[in-house]
Amino acid sequence: MGSQPPPPYGGMPYYPSPIEGMLTRRNVFALNALGLLGIYLAVLIRSLNGDVTVRGLAHFLVISGAMLAALASLAGGLGSKRTSDMQNLGLLIWAGVLLHVSWAIFAWIG
Repeated sequence: MGSQPPPPYGGMPYYPSPIEGMLTRRNVFALNALGLLGIYLAVLIRSLNGDVTVRGLAHFLVISGAMLAALASLAGGLGSKRTSDMQNLGLLIWAGVLLHVSWAIFAWIG
């Protein structure tokens, strides 16, 4: 019985990066929804309670939610091979708009 020939480049077989496989439309959408939920909860907390310590929680939710959603959109716009150029552009614009709106909400909570 014959053995299999080694790979042509003499090294180990190439496996694609697992991050590329995780950048599906569903995952980008889910991370955006989770980030927007955090921002929404921060607005609710600020609207219903004026305590200074609770404002700290609201600030944390706005920052973490905006960064999660913006980084997911940025990664989807730059790293996804399954989307068209217009979808990539839309994700990049969405990340910018999201950061701008979250900055305004952060200042409002102030």
